Amino acid sequence: MVDMNNDNGDTVHNHYLLLSDELLLVNNKIDELKKILKIDESFDFEVCSIQDYEYSEIINKILTPPFISQKRMLILKNLEKKNLKDLEEFAHILPRIPKFCCLITVYMIDKKHSARQKSESFNKLRELFPNARSVILMPDKTTVQRWIVKKLESLGLEDRHDIVDYLVEEFSDDVTGLKNEIQKIENYLYQTKQLGFSEAKDILGVLPEYDVYKVAKNFFQRHKETLRQLVSLLTYLRTPVILVDALGQTLSSYARNANDEKIIRYLTGELLRIDSRLKTGSDFGDILLEILFIKNLLGVNKGAIYGK
Repeated sequence: MVDMNNDNGDTVHNHYLLLSDELLLVNNKIDELKKILKIDESFDFEVCSIQDYEYSEIINKILTPPFISQKRMLILKNLEKKNLKDLEEFAHILPRIPKFCCLITVYMIDKKHSARQKSESFNKLRELFPNARSVILMPDKTTVQRWIVKKLESLGLEDRHDIVDYLVEEFSDDVTGLKNEIQKIENYLYQTKQLGFSEAKDILGVLPEYDVYKVAKNFFQRHKETLRQLVSLLTYLRTPVILVDALGQTLSSYARNANDEKIIRYLTGELLRIDSRLKTGSDFGDILLEILFIKNLLGVNKGAIYGK
């Protein structure tokens, strides 16, 4: 991370311009500022996209005082969706940010862009918003390595330089992906209590089927390999509740375009039943999920939600 204004890390300003190609780093920075300011998220925290509002509406949001907290935090994302001329117009009418507001403008740049392209984009944006504290959030190997060491130590894996070096080499330029890999390690350790380097290489980066949302999507599309993926996935989950939550979120998304409300009601009822059993102490979560997956794959529900 590079703070272009070289300010003290404890100083909080009224306007930030966050520039990054990693959403996770942006979210971490926002969480950091939110914690320092003790923002009440229910009343004094708002996230909006610049392309969804008229500029006058955004100005009104900036000028709205906090209800409970000392400052109101407004996250204005998707600046990259606007062209330079539009951003110039917005910057021109942007008022002086009041002391009671913490405006965080976010510009995400494509990872595929070259370092030169990123630098040029960032410089143009900093010129447009000279009063903002510009913070470039880019993964660097030193910071990533420290983060990995800290996370592994919290999981009881101390002095595991082999795993640290492997993660740095494979994922240092993909922080969001790295977070998913750490989650795989955590899930594996929950089941096995130990992890060797060979096991680490087996589960890291090469097992996309252990993504709960991918398995959930395949479930609703009734892919033949879904049951095999479920059995493999359950080995690495701390609790089946994680998959039930993913299935519920995916079902909610699919329901908007569903062709058969009866299927939606059936699956919703089944997920609620399994969720209730798990949260009241049932030890048969794996079996309940396997039964649900088998029913769906055998066509008990008379068709997939997508009609496939």
